[in-house]
Amino acid sequence: MYNPDVVRSHFDLWENGEIKGDPGEPVSRWLVPHINHILLDRWLPDEGCVLDAGCGRGVESVKMARCGLKVTALDISPGLLRHARKRAKMADQLDRITFVEADLTEKLPLPENHFDVCLALTGVVGHVGERHEDAIANLVACCRFDGLIFAGVQSYSGKIFQYLMEGRLDDAEHVAETRFTHTVSDKFEDYCFTIDELNGLFIDLGCYPEQIISAPSVAAGVYLPDITDEQFFRVLELERKFLGSPELLGVGEQILGVYRRVKK
Repeated sequence: MYNPDVVRSHFDLWENGEIKGDPGEPVSRWLVPHINHILLDRWLPDEGCVLDAGCGRGVESVKMARCGLKVTALDISPGLLRHARKRAKMADQLDRITFVEADLTEKLPLPENHFDVCLALTGVVGHVGERHEDAIANLVACCRFDGLIFAGVQSYSGKIFQYLMEGRLDDAEHVAETRFTHTVSDKFEDYCFTIDELNGLFIDLGCYPEQIISAPSVAAGVYLPDITDEQFFRVLELERKFLGSPELLGVGEQILGVYRRVKK
């Protein structure tokens, strides 16, 4: 069951160095070169306001602020927000970023129908477990009509594929039977989605899928943790050439969707 205190404690402990390992790895190795280069660069407007839900250490928030966007950086973890604020100060972007501590599953202290873009990357929606529908509904409510929502979630088939390739048969069976995967601290579990399920949740809330990508597991760093950007794009090209469309395969560790909110 989702417990916000447990999730908050997990990320505060990680930020303080008491949990070893990056809960965003290997996904974060994929997010920086790929999402920013292909998705954010393609879809972000030149001006406007953005909600970065689950902003973490503020990497994307600062990058978007540098592009001239007005950013609201939201996270449940006070420790991560402190780090994000320091990053913004070092980048001289404090005046363009507002920091908010909040639980994405509860009514947010933010205006509805307001943001041009809402982001929930690195599995944020899955961190809330069985309350993922509440989190998605809150994201959609904050987004203006004709605005965009970016959602990055753990892939159900992708996690099973990853664990099987790594010989982690018990973990693969656990995901297959429960739809949940363990986090680094084992204090809580992430919910895993199929592409059809993620699309269905957004469509039911009046959002049209603009682009869906399943992050290739090799390029994500599952087998090459020190992969360079150049190697990454080569692997991505080869996977698409020889394996078909990652959007259809769904074997990547993460699914990333770009959705446009439309009036019903």
